[in-house]
Amino acid sequence: MRPAARVLMFPAFMWAAACTVEEAGDPASAQPGTTAVPYLAELERTLLFGDIWERPGLSKRDRAMITLAVTQGLYEPEDFEMYLRRALDEGISPGEISEIVTHVALYAGWPTGSMASQVATRVYEERGVPYPAPVEAVTLEVGLAGGRPAYPALPYLSALTSTLLYGEPDGVWSRPGLSPRDRSMITVAVQQALYEMQQLRGHIGRALDNGVTQDELAELITHVTFYAGWPTGSSAAGLAAEVFAERGLPLPGR
Repeated sequence: MRPAARVLMFPAFMWAAACTVEEAGDPASAQPGTTAVPYLAELERTLLFGDIWERPGLSKRDRAMITLAVTQGLYEPEDFEMYLRRALDEGISPGEISEIVTHVALYAGWPTGSMASQVATRVYEERGVPYPAPVEAVTLEVGLAGGRPAYPALPYLSALTSTLLYGEPDGVWSRPGLSPRDRSMITVAVQQALYEMQQLRGHIGRALDNGVTQDELAELITHVTFYAGWPTGSSAAGLAAEVFAERGLPLPGR
C-alpha cells in the first residue's frame, strides 16, 4: 500500500509552459507558479536543482533517466514531458527512452507506457527528433509446464513473469537497448516511488549484482525521495541497510 500522502513533491505546474530545462534549474529564473508557495519554490531552487541534481554521486544522465522513469511510474504527464526534454538534452537517445518507457510500463502498468508514448511522440515531432527504428517481430513462447511457479495461485502470471520479464532473448531484462545497470536503477527508482517495498528488497540486491554501487544506491534513493516523498525514502533506506548488512557490506560513509 502506498502512503496516504506524498511529501515535498515538485510538480510541473511550478514551471511556465514555455520554460526550458535550463530555465527550470536556473536560480535567476522566476516562474509565475512559484509565488503561491514561496518556501517550496525556494527549496526547489536551492535544494532540488541547486544541490541534489548537482551532487557528484550520480551522473546527470543517471539522474535524468531515473527521474524520467519515476514521473512515468507516478503517471505525471506534465513532469514526464519536462524530464523527457531534459533526458534528450543529457544525451539519452530515443532508442534508450523507448526501452525505459517499455521497462517501466511492465512495473507500473500499461497506462503509464501509453501516456509516455503519447508525450514522446509530441516532443519528438516538436523537436524534429527521429523515432527509434522499428523492432523485429517478437514471438514470446510462454511455457506453462514444469518449474516452480513464482505465484502458485496464478500460474499464467508466473509464466509471463519468467518469459516477458526475464526470458531470453526477448524478455525486457535481456534486451540490449539498456545495460543491466540502467535497468536495475530504473526498477529500484520506480519501486521506491510506488512504495513497492516487498519487491524493492530483491531489486536492491539485483542492482548490486548489476554493478550499481552502494554509494550510487544511496544517491538514487535520496534523489527519488524528492519526487515520491519522504516515506518512500525512509522505507527504501531501511531496506538498503538491511541488504547491505546481509551481504556484509559497510554502510556508505562509514
